[in-house]
Amino acid sequence: MPTFTVLLLVFVGGAIAVAFWLGRMTAPVTADPRSAAEIAERDAFIEQLRELAWQHRDVSPELSTIVIDEITQRHRRGLPGS
Repeated sequence: MPTFTVLLLVFVGGAIAVAFWLGRMTAPVTADPRSAAEIAERDAFIEQLRELAWQHRDVSPELSTIVIDEITQRHRRGLPGS
């Protein structure tokens, strides 16, 4: 009987360890506050670039169109850099 109890404890302990490990692997990673501030700063900079391309489209219409289209496409797809 003591052998069965030891095996049961080892099995239950192993199952708990595996469940904990799987939970850590699939849990969402929380961003620290600095990351949120950096992302907001990046987004503001990208919006500034979009406005700059639009305001000076008479200098290089083709380049302005490319820049604005690329920003818009990334924003719609939700990719980094939007």
